[in-house]
Amino acid sequence: MANITDEQLEKEFKRIDKNNDKSITIQELRQYYVPMQEMLGISQEAAEQEIQGIIKRLDIDQDGRISFEEFKKFMKGS
Repeated sequence: MANITDEQLEKEFKRIDKNNDKSITIQELRQYYVPMQEMLGISQEAAEQEIQGIIKRLDIDQDGRISFEEFKKFMKGS
């Protein structure tokens, strides 16, 4: 995944950041993630646990939001 460009990451980030405030909230992550999980037959409880884990891993400054820089660091593995 290290070969992904910043432009590609920004495009994906914007797909999740529905209100374009340059951060992903837990609500936006749910809107993006839960329908995919339901389509795969994963329970809402399991999807919520995964969402909480994503926030915990990506929200480096623990402000309850994922910034583009936090997203980029995670996606590029740095």
